Amino acid sequence: MEDLSQYLDEFLADARDRIDSLSNAILSLEKIVKEGGSEDEKKAMIDQIFRDAHTLKGTAATMGFMRLSEVAHKMENLFELVRSGKIEPTPGLIDVLLEFLDAIESMVDSIEESGSEGDLDIEELFKKAQRFFEGSEPVEKATPSTQPREHITEEKEEIRQPEGADVKVEKTTSSGEDMGLPKYRIKVYFHKDAQLRGVRAFLILSDLEELGEIIETKPDRETIEDGKADVDVLEFLVATNEDPERLKHVVMRHPEVERVEVEEYRPTPGQETRAYTVTVYLQKDAPLKGVRSYLILQDIQKLGAIQRTIPDTAAIQDGNLTDDHYFKVSMVSGVPPDDIVKTVRRHPDVEDVRVEGGDSSKVKTKETREELKGPEQQVEKKAEGKPKTHQTAKTPKVKVSKIIKVDVSHLDRLMNLVGELVINKGRLEQIAERLGDRELLETLSTLSRLLTELQDDIMEMRLTPVAEVFNKFPRMVRELARKMGKDVEFIVEGAEIEVDRTILDKLGDVLVHLLRNAIDHGIEPPEEREKLGKPRAGKLELIAKREKSHVEIIVRDDGRGIDPEKIKRKAIEKGLITPEQATEMSNEEAINLIFLPGFSTKEQVTDVSGRGVGMDVVKDVVKSLNGTISVKSEVGKGSTFVLKLPISMAIIQALLIEVQGEVYAVPINNILESIEIKRENLKSIGGKHVIVLRGEIIPVIMLHELFGLPVPEKDEFPAIVVDLGAQKVAIGVDELLHKKDIVIKSLGKMLAHVSGFAGATILGDGSVVPIIEINGLLGGGGSGI
Repeated sequence: MEDLSQYLDEFLADARDRIDSLSNAILSLEKIVKEGGSEDEKKAMIDQIFRDAHTLKGTAATMGFMRLSEVAHKMENLFELVRSGKIEPTPGLIDVLLEFLDAIESMVDSIEESGSEGDLDIEELFKKAQRFFEGSEPVEKATPSTQPREHITEEKEEIRQPEGADVKVEKTTSSGEDMGLPKYRIKVYFHKDAQLRGVRAFLILSDLEELGEIIETKPDRETIEDGKADVDVLEFLVATNEDPERLKHVVMRHPEVERVEVEEYRPTPGQETRAYTVTVYLQKDAPLKGVRSYLILQDIQKLGAIQRTIPDTAAIQDGNLTDDHYFKVSMVSGVPPDDIVKTVRRHPDVEDVRVEGGDSSKVKTKETREELKGPEQQVEKKAEGKPKTHQTAKTPKVKVSKIIKVDVSHLDRLMNLVGELVINKGRLEQIAERLGDRELLETLSTLSRLLTELQDDIMEMRLTPVAEVFNKFPRMVRELARKMGKDVEFIVEGAEIEVDRTILDKLGDVLVHLLRNAIDHGIEPPEEREKLGKPRAGKLELIAKREKSHVEIIVRDDGRGIDPEKIKRKAIEKGLITPEQATEMSNEEAINLIFLPGFSTKEQVTDVSGRGVGMDVVKDVVKSLNGTISVKSEVGKGSTFVLKLPISMAIIQALLIEVQGEVYAVPINNILESIEIKRENLKSIGGKHVIVLRGEIIPVIMLHELFGLPVPEKDEFPAIVVDLGAQKVAIGVDELLHKKDIVIKSLGKMLAHVSGFAGATILGDGSVVPIIEINGLLGGGGSGI
């Protein structure tokens, strides 16, 4: 058997994409049903869910992860009930489907960690699913016997057959013979190397039971139900009104089934052999195209004699398909075209199948023989009657995927190397300036341009859509809202915005706290909202926006809002501030008290909130990312949290400044503008210096004060205006030097507790320059953090 371990990473990546897609699609379906959406929308979403579950089942089976395939198959069968209209997607069903997703995700995690699916107990989950299968059977398909089903089972157990009687044909009940329904003999052939045949046989038996009355089985029913039917061929005699093709389709969905024969309970005449051209189109983004195409080709081969394939078999097996998504097979077969189509369509990732031809092979006309030839040969034939001209042989092109998957650790190392190159570039520029060598300066100018391009490309490679994190939240919001008895309409925008992978890794924890906070503290219960004249369902928005050199992440709700006076009272109770401090605080400053460690407005501790942790974690993470967070809230109308984060954290542009002879770096994305301040323009409000800039009052703080250094008396000094969220602050310095690309280096564990510094960088002359983290330095001053 082919070693598929080389495809494991691709399988895991595809499985996780399918899990996210299923999760969001299931929640979208619930929303459509709840809000009374159109039947077309509902059908489209159900079809998408069914396709994803079917593909996940197929790829898992292809990779040999049979338990995972079984879970996905059971989940697919549940969707089949919804798709056929037998059950509705109620909240209870949605809960069970999401539990299936949890089990699948747990198995995928285990596969990634250990290479196996683990020992997750799925029996209880299957029992929950079985309740829906039992409740969905129409009355006319129920067992018509007057005896309860349990009594039939007990009666059957009394005549238990001895071990080894696995080839005996068992007549399971006599009732089916008198039902007046058409009867079909179904033969199921397993692949020679099929695994878990006993489990597969039991699942096929369960599926057929849902479609009609099973009269006979071979081997006997007891052997099949005990999971011991380890045979090459299964046989069933079924009484049902279902179409034979429907019966075949249901059985063929099971992995490892080679073929299925369904015939009425009397002989049918054979069919004439015919010539066909079969074109198989795979989805363009399908994973494991080579494996999938080869398996399809093997199944086609079992239906007749293959004359030719385009491209050749070796190319198909390697995944080198025509236009990277289809291949053709010329064949002679006695199987009807519909059967060929159905055989191919049972494979995941098949977008379309076309079967052309159908002339009887017993009358092999000239046209038929031409049809069996490839397109190239047909073109040559058509050109025979024309004057011969010189033609250049057309060399077939081999299509190779333009996308490769790279481990993030490789990109991290590459970024570190580029950072070292940036540092050394600065060193070379200083040497060149000192030497004054024109040729060296010109060469360095070219090198600088190339390094900048390399740096930009590496940064681009590290960018990842925030959808990778955003897609995890619809389900979390739904479950938390249901748990707390609240209706929440969750809206996600800007999921395509990209940020550096390092930032994305930390962003998830921040958003978890903000969203949980909005549902728990912000959005009111439905009854309370109705009394206030609001819609029963609260609105919760998660929005990403690209703003120049940074990204804004917005979490907004239309709930209670934050009451500054309540915040002050709680802070005083907990001893976080004094009554005097509370009196002097503005509303914005009071709201920002929620970011203090240990602060919570909850009276009781729950598993969601009340412990006083969460928002302080948000503040710390945002600070570590060199970003800012601000809060805007209006009592009774809701709250808005705005996170401003850099796009990348590895190499950034910074402004070098000087204070008391020491050089510091301030990230450019923190600076709004630089200004010159004349002492005569300084005003004093409440004992604090401010300046009026374009009609706006901005506090002025000397960096010397923040560092505990003496403040020089100057008539004029430069300052940088920074944004602290809801307020701007001007920070005075001795001198503004110049902009520079810098590489952020960690301060290490010994200095990690020092606030006000995001790290350090190394300049071209080898000097180490601290990188100022404005928020930490000001201690969350103003009304932003």
